[in-house]
Amino acid sequence: TGREFLIPSLAHRFIAEMVDFFILFFIKATIVLSIMHLSGIKDISKFAMHYIIEEIDEDTSMEDLQKMMIVALIYRLLVCFYEIICIWGAGGATPGKFLLGLRVVTCDTSILIAPSRVLVIPSSNVSMTTSTIRALIKNFSIASFFPAFITLLFFQHNR
Repeated sequence: TGREFLIPSLAHRFIAEMVDFFILFFIKATIVLSIMHLSGIKDISKFAMHYIIEEIDEDTSMEDLQKMMIVALIYRLLVCFYEIICIWGAGGATPGKFLLGLRVVTCDTSILIAPSRVLVIPSSNVSMTTSTIRALIKNFSIASFFPAFITLLFFQHNR
């Protein structure tokens, strides 16, 4: 059986992503600053610009670039883990989605009922496997500069 849903606007989706971005950015900053503190690094501003904001300038060495790539990869894995746990284990919503009343559900078939309403079949909770695949595709396509938002052009209801 299916369930009827209101199709969320792109603005709601964007705001939910921004909430999650700020939560994850805070976690990343906390981890990086903790590593700095534990390793005794004194130049906070240079380190923060390199590893938290990922700023590259003409003085950035190859060693710094390699470290930045490792930090970026670890961050991407953290983001994937965050999304997998939230989408699979927390009822289909990251904190950002939850705050905006959004939810990720399994959808084999969808039927447009009204301009902003859709019947989703089966509309069940997302499995761990599906959540993992979703998180990996979403986050590593973004990380490799593949415009994942292009999928909006190919799927119904801006999914």
